[in-house]
Amino acid sequence: MKINPSATADVLKTLIQEDRTEARIYRNRVQDVSYILAVASFALSAFLIGHTAADQLRYMTLLTDLGLVAIMWISFWRIQFDLFRLRKALRARQKLLSGLHEQVTELDPFPNIEKDPPPDIKDTDLYWVVSLCTAVVLVKMLVLVHYAGSFVTQKGAS
Repeated sequence: MKINPSATADVLKTLIQEDRTEARIYRNRVQDVSYILAVASFALSAFLIGHTAADQLRYMTLLTDLGLVAIMWISFWRIQFDLFRLRKALRARQKLLSGLHEQVTELDPFPNIEKDPPPDIKDTDLYWVVSLCTAVVLVKMLVLVHYAGSFVTQKGAS
């Protein structure tokens, strides 16, 4: 579609702003999922300590915590994939915006980004968030599995 350069610039600026907003949403989603699953691990363990025997606590803690860690990493990798492609599209749109001329141009706001180089923004700080939440859950899991007998209170004993 052929439109004048000022309208093209407005369309591209709007798309770039939407891409940035979406990137923030994805980043917040990774952080929220990691924090919620770490807190859920502690809540489940607190519930299990009061309602299970020591042997059951070991296995249930092991299974639930490993399951929560798996969910955390699977959701992170899925969101990270989308975020990577979003950053590449944002970079391509910024390149289109900087290449506008003073004539009527053809606009393709959704360029093919398959062969583009990786984006400049890597979002490596999200690995720290997920890794630290994983470490907290795994340390808690190891403590409970190793010392399950001392955490479980016997029913009827005061």
